[in-house]
Amino acid sequence: MRRAVVVWAVAYGGLRIWFATGHAPEWKLPGDDLLIPNWVSVIGCLVTALAVIRIRPRLLWALAAGWLAAAGFILLDLVATVLPGLGIPIDVPGMLSRLGAVAGTVLLGRLANSHQPEAKPWPPWVSTAGACLAAVGCLTRLAAQAAVGFEKVPYGGNLSIVLFEGGFVLAGTVLPFLLVHRIGRYFPRWLLLLPGYTIGAGITAYFTVGLLQMIVNVVQGEPAYDDVGLPESFFWVAVPAYVVWGAGLTVAARGYQFATRKATDSECDLQITQR
Repeated sequence: MRRAVVVWAVAYGGLRIWFATGHAPEWKLPGDDLLIPNWVSVIGCLVTALAVIRIRPRLLWALAAGWLAAAGFILLDLVATVLPGLGIPIDVPGMLSRLGAVAGTVLLGRLANSHQPEAKPWPPWVSTAGACLAAVGCLTRLAAQAAVGFEKVPYGGNLSIVLFEGGFVLAGTVLPFLLVHRIGRYFPRWLLLLPGYTIGAGITAYFTVGLLQMIVNVVQGEPAYDDVGLPESFFWVAVPAYVVWGAGLTVAARGYQFATRKATDSECDLQITQR
């Protein structure tokens, strides 16, 4: 796995150098393909390659989180691909580049996981708290939208927006509930873990970067968001709510992983005893 991380860092670093020297394609989404400057991503690849010389799981996890945050627009790629009717531009080159960064996240996570003791399950109340935070974040986001009017959405009123809004509510209410309630144990394990981790990590990465950018804009004397037709107060409520939602959902998914792994181990022990 070390070799895979080094190969990725060299290959992706070469691509970032190519982009940084003026050969990047024209991106369809605002900004570049990543949420960091090209030369910063080059340095990130160098640090990633050097990090495998002496394995420190915490450093590897930090790097993995950094690459995921840098590829935060992958959340828009996912939504645009699943629901093309929303009108979000599908930026294929940008999507491929962001998938490359996500690949680095996965490799770093696997390497870190293979060099640390098996994590001990945390108390059930931690997972429950995460699920509650996810629900609170989702409902707060909905309340912010209600305050400015549900007609003020950036997408048209077609089937895609109906599906999007339906999935939006389910991901903030039903999914957290299933991750911590006994009913969720009757579902295939991957069926809840996949959206739990994907949506949770994606929302957290994307909106944490957005929140930091808002803070930077204010420090520089600029509006948090400009030319969007919504008051700034909306974003100071909605964006932190998304961060809380994503973080809570990720915690709940991790708790579900612990709980279902424990159940699987117990079943195996029972089968061995019966034999």
